[in-house]
Amino acid sequence: MENYLLPIHLLIADDHQLFIDGLSKILEIEKIIGEIYSVNNGKEVLETIDLHPIDCIIMNINMPVMNGLEVTKRVKANNPELKIIVFSMQCDVSIVSKMLKAGADGFINKDTGKDELLSAINKVMRNDKYISPAISRNLFTFFSEKKNVGSEDEKHLTARELEIIKRIADGFTSQEIAAKLFLSTMTVDTHRKNMIAKLQLKNTATLVKYAFEHHLL
Repeated sequence: MENYLLPIHLLIADDHQLFIDGLSKILEIEKIIGEIYSVNNGKEVLETIDLHPIDCIIMNINMPVMNGLEVTKRVKANNPELKIIVFSMQCDVSIVSKMLKAGADGFINKDTGKDELLSAINKVMRNDKYISPAISRNLFTFFSEKKNVGSEDEKHLTARELEIIKRIADGFTSQEIAAKLFLSTMTVDTHRKNMIAKLQLKNTATLVKYAFEHHLL
């Protein structure tokens, strides 16, 4: 605790008020916890940290108006020292990975106990990362399996590629897409081939199928 000033002022962000009330009740009796603020959507997170001296945000991912991923990016861009612990039932490794890349300092299961939550708060306030043990194991397995098939960054589609894949799905030919986007037909074909290779697909049909399944359209 010597690396930060006590007490720790918290902001709890969740769209379920009952959850906020329960968590606040648990934490308010802890000596290391100072003021506890609460909001119900992502936009209010940004507004609240401008008004109050928040040290740590405990935040859900799925919130109305602005989700946790976007909030994390914005908070860390302007207040990199402010700690963020993601508190969610969605512990899919791809989601956890995105949140950590966005700058989250901790990620714990929403059904965790008080002791683990306090441990997470203590750890991130010492400038360490905290991830629930079960999630850590899943992340290790996930990245081990991805090592030989390309990273998330390698598979990321650019804004131009997304424009092209949407028009392919709409049935436009390479010539028509080229005319709409002021590109050459060869450039459009190159983008299409690059997407197929990047996503390790077989052909244009599987590219369109991938786009639908991953909600890119």
